[in-house]
Parts: sequence; C-alpha cells; structure tokens
Amino acid sequence: MANIHDNPKRDEWVKKIAGLTTLAAGHALLKDFRVKHMNPFKTDWSLELDGQWIECKIEEKVALLKRAEFNDAKFMNNCTCGANAQEVADKAVAEMDACTDMYKAERIHIDFRLACKPPVMPVNVFLDTDRLLGTKLMELRNTDYYALPLEELRKVRGVKVITLQ
Repeated sequence: MANIHDNPKRDEWVKKIAGLTTLAAGHALLKDFRVKHMNPFKTDWSLELDGQWIECKIEEKVALLKRAEFNDAKFMNNCTCGANAQEVADKAVAEMDACTDMYKAERIHIDFRLACKPPVMPVNVFLDTDRLLGTKLMELRNTDYYALPLEELRKVRGVKVITLQ
C-alpha cells in the first residue's frame, strides 16, 4: 500500500533537503521557503497541501546542521545566520514598541515569526519575544477592532469575498 505522504512534490523537496550540507545553505532555504510558501501574504499557492510538511522537514535538517556546527554557547544564543538572538529580538521588540498602528504591528509580528521561528532562533529567546510582540499587537487590536462596519473592515484588511454560485 502506498504511503499517503508520498507524492512528487514532496519527493522533490526531500531530495533538495537531503542535499543541504551547511547551516548557511539550510538557513537560506528555510528563510526563502517560509517567505514564499508559509507567508499569509503569499501569492504562490502551489504547496498549499504540502507546505507545512515540507517546512517541518527543512526545520529538522536545519536543526541537525545547527547542532553540528554550533557549540553549546552559540546554540543557545545565536540565530542560524550567526546573529546574536537577543539583539535580533530586542530590535523586533523596539520596533513593535514604537508602533501605534495595528496593521503595521501585525506585519512586524508576522515578519518576526517568518524570519525567526525555531530552529532559526533559539526557543528560549523566540518564545519570550513572540509573547511580547503578541501582547502589544493584542493591545493595539483590542481598541475598537470591531467598531468598523463589516464592509469597511473587509476593505481595510484587503479581504476578497468569494461567493459560490
């Protein structure tokens, strides 16, 4: 019986992931994949059914490469690109603290998650930063979020309503 996870798209990505031999290459592939296929603002829907599975497999490989290339101190304190994780986090928090627009705040939070979700950033730094960004986002959203009529809210959010005949 065939495995339900076997399909040509996944097979192609499994080969591409298996070819990764350096953390730098893994980091670049993961970052690019998330922007193209996991972003809520994406325009390419070709991996809609397989995207999360593929992302998971890339993350697994990047985590293994990170463990192989980083010593314990770097592993706990640096992003896979080599940047200090706390400095990256502090920059995102400062940008969010200066933000007063909920839509810009959403973008800051989404961009942070796409760029830094583990294994890119150590979990201990990522989770605290994600909490801080999410708290500020919710504070901005909770002020009259539903005060706009539905049609205006759809317009502001860029929603395209699709009706089935």
